[in-house]
Amino acid sequence: MAVHYNSETQEPYLRLPEPHTNIIITAHRPHSLHETSSALARILNDPDVAFRLQRTPYPYSKSDGEEWVKANCKDQEDILSILRKELEEPQNPGDLHQKRQFFDICPFTCIREVLENNPETGEPLEDILIGDIRLARSTFDEYPEGSEERAQAQKENDGLLAGDEKIEWSFGDFLASSHHGRGIMTLAVRTVIHDWAVPRMNVRRLKIWAFEDNQGSQKVFEKNNFIRGGTFKDWASVSESRGGGKKSIVLMEWAGVDHK
Repeated sequence: MAVHYNSETQEPYLRLPEPHTNIIITAHRPHSLHETSSALARILNDPDVAFRLQRTPYPYSKSDGEEWVKANCKDQEDILSILRKELEEPQNPGDLHQKRQFFDICPFTCIREVLENNPETGEPLEDILIGDIRLARSTFDEYPEGSEERAQAQKENDGLLAGDEKIEWSFGDFLASSHHGRGIMTLAVRTVIHDWAVPRMNVRRLKIWAFEDNQGSQKVFEKNNFIRGGTFKDWASVSESRGGGKKSIVLMEWAGVDHK
């Protein structure tokens, strides 16, 4: 089963494969507003994380985190309700497949390290937030900022209905620097693609943009069958709090599911 279900907390989640089965990906939790916003502020004020990102506020306040959690909880509420119903009601695999609908969002965004599992059920009992992974409709950063081309591409892409193979998607992600270099994000991307994006969103077109000097992020996606495309020199605006100016970005496009 690609989507796991914690019957004690009524929480659907994804779990990474070996050697990182202690890492899960969940939706945002309304009851963990304080905990999550504090963790976000801690992670996103770390220069080793913040300076690899473009659009998150920096410095990042706890109130930024609270607003982010509330907005995500609202967006994810309906889809989580549907998933709970699917996972709580026993059905034949054939019936479940027929009834499944394609979704327009991935509710699994919070990367968490499990500190304790239920010894009887194996379900997570305690965890901490260590990062975020986000699959969203493309922002078409290969077009100039503020250009008519970018706005038109976004409008046309956003107008396509859920499940349409022509929709272009993109990833955004970050991980606490304490967990860099372990292969966690590589498996998180792979898990989201294989366990959710392809079977439940019908995702076929995926791309990412990374700062040219962010070799770690590029390697994560190379290991997930993304192919490096063009490099856009002095392209993306950087906030004054991050030093200002422009940075070069690299475009990478997904070549599809790697069956090796």
